Amino acid sequence: MLPPIKKILYASDLESKTQPALGLALNIALAHQAELIIMHSMEPLSPQAVNMIYYYVPKEASEKMHEEAVKNVEERMQEELTNFMDANKEELATLSTPPKTIVVHGVPSEIIQETAEKKGVDLIIMNSRTHSRIGQMVIGSTANKVIHNSKIPVLVVPIK
Repeated sequence: MLPPIKKILYASDLESKTQPALGLALNIALAHQAELIIMHSMEPLSPQAVNMIYYYVPKEASEKMHEEAVKNVEERMQEELTNFMDANKEELATLSTPPKTIVVHGVPSEIIQETAEKKGVDLIIMNSRTHSRIGQMVIGSTANKVIHNSKIPVLVVPIK
């Protein structure tokens, strides 16, 4: 028996070139009448940035800045999704449930897998960018880390 796809997690980096990946995620959700969760990971600040904020920015101000950043990301995700859904209204009319958006905090490669497991998804969809060989060795890539460590199948959509 083929494994069912009932819930999909699309890990979005909110770049302008990710529309094809969002379209593919929605198409797969439509084909399987699956629930689609669109998530964005906000990376933690470096220790140097945390120290600078702690010593130079009042706690209330830094908390407000963080809340505004999360709000901006949530609004941007919702706007991108709404625009895409409006542009493809007819094709997506039979989607069983509207996609949900979430913002999570953590190292992307780790939090993508953690969120996928918590939400009980059957498929992770994400973007991959082309990096130089040196860039791949030094930095690695989020997609590469997720592919090699995930217990859940991962579909990677190249962005050129």
